[in-house]
Amino acid sequence: MKAVDVVVLGLGFTGLPMAVAAAKAGARVVGLDSSTHRVSEIVQARPGAGLTTVPEGLLRELLSDGRLHICATTAYPPAARTHVVCVQTPPGPGLDPDLTALFAAVDLVSARLRPDDLVLVQSTCPPGTVESLLASRLAAGSGLRPGADFFLAHSPVRTDPGRPGPNGVPRVVGGMSARCTAAATRFLTGLAERVVPVDSIGTAELVKVFENTFRLVNISLVNELADLCRAFEVNVHEVLDAASTKPFGFLRHRPSPGAGGDCIPASARFFAAAAQRHARSASIARAALAVNDATPARTASLVLEWWSAQDLPPLRKCRVLVSGVTYKPDVPSTRRSAAVRVLEHLRTETEIGYHDPYIPQLELSDGTVLHSQPLSPDAADVVLVLSRHSAVDVAGHGLPVVDCSSGQPRLLGS
Repeated sequence: MKAVDVVVLGLGFTGLPMAVAAAKAGARVVGLDSSTHRVSEIVQARPGAGLTTVPEGLLRELLSDGRLHICATTAYPPAARTHVVCVQTPPGPGLDPDLTALFAAVDLVSARLRPDDLVLVQSTCPPGTVESLLASRLAAGSGLRPGADFFLAHSPVRTDPGRPGPNGVPRVVGGMSARCTAAATRFLTGLAERVVPVDSIGTAELVKVFENTFRLVNISLVNELADLCRAFEVNVHEVLDAASTKPFGFLRHRPSPGAGGDCIPASARFFAAAAQRHARSASIARAALAVNDATPARTASLVLEWWSAQDLPPLRKCRVLVSGVTYKPDVPSTRRSAAVRVLEHLRTETEIGYHDPYIPQLELSDGTVLHSQPLSPDAADVVLVLSRHSAVDVAGHGLPVVDCSSGQPRLLGS
């Protein structure tokens, strides 16, 4: 292998686009992932390998001309001038995340660090993680001093999976010192439309955590509004349309069966945990988490309540096919998906399956494995839409369709 400029650890929704962007900019890039299955689908540029964030055609081009090399993290990564850490920080017990993968990635990097290398942590982190936990591990593994012998910075990615094309969202970056921030800014300037340096790593950590906590608070609030509108027999979308005419002080959010994914609920938990560690209040964030955690069960209850009021066969005698089980439309991921939780709640009341072109196989929390079924009368008696994929047309299959993507059931076509 030729000399390497950039090593990217973790090739998910944020790591693969980073590796591709660096390779497009002319860097020689090695991407590493702990999943051999993930490595295989990227190397073969299989359909869907880009996770809607990278076109598979571009992936094939970069792999074939040698600018991008992909391999599993079964050995230490090659030496490089820049190391980008993009691994997941999934929920752990309570409010805190499981940082096992993040620590493992940092330990791999530390074994290859040289003076004047840049370590850029891109993973979403609880405030304080990079300086209080990662810096010491890098120092212990390398014998080098962070901020003095090598550059250490944090730049959380602000992506919108499922939305094609460049998002144009500026990159925020903060380093352990002014020199660290400058080094990270130079690297990112060639990869992003705009880079916003901030004073510290802690500031950069809080930017991402607060942005996503803000979203969860507003998603939870609009779901409470939808429930109140139902009590008043008022159309929630008409309320939101009218409120959106105000040119200030209002930001529209859509009701849903609940927020999921890698970042939004996780960030709110990071926010609440950080407040708890510093004896500060996070009552609003905690309340939003409680509302969001309860929303899938509430959605399932609304389906049952709505169904009992219709002139339809009892739900327990119907075969229900859920359309869309991902955590948001057009994204091939079920991580913390509200749709899956709704399906699991309804599964105790009726025979239920699912249809989702992004998720051919689905493992439920009790270990049961389901497979995506076709939209046809042979597979079900009714379709329940939870995540509305743009490529899925639920009409024209001879089945009644109940749209619950807003968390409020309604029969389409009625």
